[in-house]
Amino acid sequence: MSYWKNILFLTLLLFFILSSAQGTTTVPAASLPDPQIQFTSEEHSYLMTHRVLKVQCARDWAPYNFTEGNTAKGFVNDYLRLLAKKINIKLDFVTNHSWVEFVRMLQSGEIDFISNMTITPDRSKQFLFSKQPVFDVLNSLLTLKNNNQHVDLEGLRGKTLAVVKGYSQEELLRRYYPDITLLLTDSLLDSMRQVIAGQVDAAIGAHAVFSFLARKHLISEVKNTPVSNNTIFPSAPHHLAVNRNNPVLMSILDKAMTMFTDEELQNLYIKWLNAETQEKKHISFSREEQTYLYEKNTITMCVDPDWFPLEKIKNGRHIGIAADFIKLLSNKIGIPITLVPTKNWSESIRFAKSRKCDIFSLAMSTPERRTYMYFSEPYLEIPLVLATRTITPFVNDITTLTNKKMGVVKGYAFGELLRDRYPTLDIVTVSSINEGLQMVADRQLYGYIGTLVTVSHAIRQNYTGELKIAGKFNEQWKLGIASRNDSPLLLSIFNKAIGSINDTNRQQIINRWISVTVESGTDYTLIWRILAGVSVVFLGLIYHSYTLKRYNRKLKQQNSEIIRQTNLLKQTQTALLLTQQAVDACAFPICWLTPHPELTRTTFIQANRAAAEMLGYSREEMMKLSIIDFDKEQTQETWEKLQQILKVRQSISKQAVFTRKDGSTFPTETYISSFQYEEESYHFIFFTDASREKEMEKKLHRSMKMEAIGTMAGSVAHDLNNILSGVVSYPELLIMGLSKESELRKPLETIRQAGLRAAEVVADLLTVARGIAAVKEPANLNTIINEYLDSLEFSKIAEQYPSIQCTTKLEPELLNIFCSQLHIKKCLMNLIANSAEAIGENGSITISTSNCYMDAPFSRKHFIKKGEYVVLTISDNGPGIPGEFLPHIFEPFYTKKTMGTSGTGLGLSIVWNSVQDHGGTIEVDSSEKGTTFTLYFPATHRKAPARPRKLDAEKLRGNGEHILVIDDEPQQRDICREMLLVLGYRVDTVASGKEAMQFLENRQTDMVILDMILDPELDGMQTYEQLIQLQPGLKAVIVSGFSKSDNVTRTQAMGAGLFIRKPYSIHQLGRAVQETLTV
Repeated sequence: MSYWKNILFLTLLLFFILSSAQGTTTVPAASLPDPQIQFTSEEHSYLMTHRVLKVQCARDWAPYNFTEGNTAKGFVNDYLRLLAKKINIKLDFVTNHSWVEFVRMLQSGEIDFISNMTITPDRSKQFLFSKQPVFDVLNSLLTLKNNNQHVDLEGLRGKTLAVVKGYSQEELLRRYYPDITLLLTDSLLDSMRQVIAGQVDAAIGAHAVFSFLARKHLISEVKNTPVSNNTIFPSAPHHLAVNRNNPVLMSILDKAMTMFTDEELQNLYIKWLNAETQEKKHISFSREEQTYLYEKNTITMCVDPDWFPLEKIKNGRHIGIAADFIKLLSNKIGIPITLVPTKNWSESIRFAKSRKCDIFSLAMSTPERRTYMYFSEPYLEIPLVLATRTITPFVNDITTLTNKKMGVVKGYAFGELLRDRYPTLDIVTVSSINEGLQMVADRQLYGYIGTLVTVSHAIRQNYTGELKIAGKFNEQWKLGIASRNDSPLLLSIFNKAIGSINDTNRQQIINRWISVTVESGTDYTLIWRILAGVSVVFLGLIYHSYTLKRYNRKLKQQNSEIIRQTNLLKQTQTALLLTQQAVDACAFPICWLTPHPELTRTTFIQANRAAAEMLGYSREEMMKLSIIDFDKEQTQETWEKLQQILKVRQSISKQAVFTRKDGSTFPTETYISSFQYEEESYHFIFFTDASREKEMEKKLHRSMKMEAIGTMAGSVAHDLNNILSGVVSYPELLIMGLSKESELRKPLETIRQAGLRAAEVVADLLTVARGIAAVKEPANLNTIINEYLDSLEFSKIAEQYPSIQCTTKLEPELLNIFCSQLHIKKCLMNLIANSAEAIGENGSITISTSNCYMDAPFSRKHFIKKGEYVVLTISDNGPGIPGEFLPHIFEPFYTKKTMGTSGTGLGLSIVWNSVQDHGGTIEVDSSEKGTTFTLYFPATHRKAPARPRKLDAEKLRGNGEHILVIDDEPQQRDICREMLLVLGYRVDTVASGKEAMQFLENRQTDMVILDMILDPELDGMQTYEQLIQLQPGLKAVIVSGFSKSDNVTRTQAMGAGLFIRKPYSIHQLGRAVQETLTV
């Protein structure tokens, strides 16, 4: 068990280090030929013209790829048949050729692809390989059974080894083991015969193939030993391979391979590669055990539903490493093991206690659990690790973490054990591994404790760059089957079944869920030569011991020193390799250099993958660069100052602008540390892309500017609107009393229009400073556009610019948006007016709408939610906006027009704020050929409400109803009173809420006109709340110099009617009163 414990730990550790450097690729969905695969037009054309693909079929490479009669059989060929169905093509299996001939045929185009080829440096120059392997093969050495010596590749140096000609082992053996004599054969069966005939010392090939051939041909005089602990020959992933000149086919195959389900792959493994189906090991069950299994008929099982890749419940199915072991054990004991679904591990524990399930698939023994469960011999031993945030230092000694909060999933066995063994740790229970890791990322926990395999998988999937594995516990989590303690026979049955699992089964299951590729390893040639030399000397000394006894003690000392130095060298090489891989896998850019007094002669000596990718270079190109190649602001003078500072402080941080290979630039936060090694100086440089932070600074500056404007606007808007009420309303009353021929009508109308324009400026200022603060409702943007194009505002623009043509391209199936129609129309007016002014004469403006879906990258860029959006595009063919003006066009009061003549500088600020308040965003594209504004609004599937009933102007007059006007401004009371008297109402006025209450104590009224801003005791909402207690059901029209606020909405919820903003016209007031009275 210790052997497989070490193998599992090293495999899992390498898996985490290598996989953390790799991103996750998501395959998009599409429609042809499988609805779930998205092919390009070029790939579709290829499939239409290549309905039959030729692929090689081996003669005798079972169980993976072989021919029986005229039929292609084996794991690979069944896999290809499933793949062909997914892309709707047929396969032509080409047979009766050797491997070398098949490779030549792929080079010449006689076949389209090879189904099982390992990747080597030489092959990578000739062929393209699939991104993921079809299967993984365990290399093995075949020798005679009477060879009692331990068999490994190091022991075969100077001997003869059989290998199939053209196989990847031949290339690797010639490169890394040149002192092994190779005998090339045509097939693995030929290699086996060479071993039996004594022509070679051993043969190398696939372990499963050797086993299959030995059974098929009744060969019993050989033994099949897996190659282990060899970095040159780890497990060998086999990929699909195509000619390098056919990338389209490779892309098609890659996409099809991603569509295989876990169930499809597992069925293939069970059919062809599960050793239990080919060589079922006999288990001797007792009579009592056999009777128990017969009567039991089925065993119920609870699992941890969220512990991937160890195990997981996905779509009601048990998957993962434990699931494969359970299938193996079920096959061994001869009855089914049935999953009992649970929501979490805590529920599984409750089910086990209540006997709803007979076993746990994967559990560890604790004193508390032993009260209701028995525990079998373990079939997995997994190390415990500590996950922390990336900025947390690595932890060498767990006991130093006093009073640190550590997360452990509730009910996990090691939580109970760690509390006893490490009393200084503050253990906090969480519901799941994802909750625990998220709490670490959110700084609610210092760390999370779990198994290496599950923690590394979760970090790779969701927390790359945020979390890391910062420490390892000495404890190993020994996991086996837990069975109910009222059935002792169940424990003995599973112990026997687990004991019958062989090494090949274990390795195949682990490889199936954890695939590791080792690109380089430690060269042990020198070590083995030293040990061999020492052994020869040591044997010689034994032979001559009777003459050399006086040198024996000194020789032993020297031998011990050599062994110590050899082990130290091995440890150093391992640590160096691990450090190099960890730095290269780091998600943050890191590089280091040897500083030179001359800036231009300072070049890098190392850079990780993230640094090269961020700067746009390959790592080989990075080694030829000087700092000045990407830090253009660096000069010889600043470089010398930097060296002086580093001599004193050893580390500094600074902001800089780096230049990529393509010439683009980006801001960075750069950290530089200086250190000495063997009297040589080095600079260690770590930098991050600060583009997002710079953008946030700009938005904060804009927000502060808006806040300042809002403070100013809010303090003057109410008073200005009260003043403007007289300027707008009194001229309107005077005009109503004049004849149509009066010369006073025109100057009075000019005064009224000036007041209305001033009121609009105040409203615009409030919109820019405080947001739109208006009622929003579902509406169709096409309807709003058509209404605006039919409005008086647009007709004025059309009259002013008659030579400009305005056209629309509106999406007929446009989704609705949740909006304030008033402010959407104001956006249209400002953008169309700007375009018309920019064009001047003889041009065109196009208004278009469409639906779109915003994905995650776009939403992150613009700080909006991803999802469905409605797009409004307004484009013109004017001269465009100069580049130096573009960054400022949405700033308040920024204008190149004459202030007060053609603009206030608020138009585009209103557009920007309106779009932001609607949860959308805006883009501008401008050149000398024209300008395009693109506005994005979140879509809604709610229907637009029916239009409110409109009253005819002739029906605005009242019938003598009594109205009480409540306003603290005398001028406002007088204006409102005069308008209401003209409209035929009886009117009284009061100056405060208190006076209104005194009025209603003595008499009733039909309605109140209520100002929301009253001074000093009660505001409008409080006043109305008191009035409806004196006169329940009292109707009201609300007026205010501000835009509609939350207080207005709450007052309307109490029963008040419409809201109108000051200054208002007699028609606006009359319509509001009439509609409120008639409700």
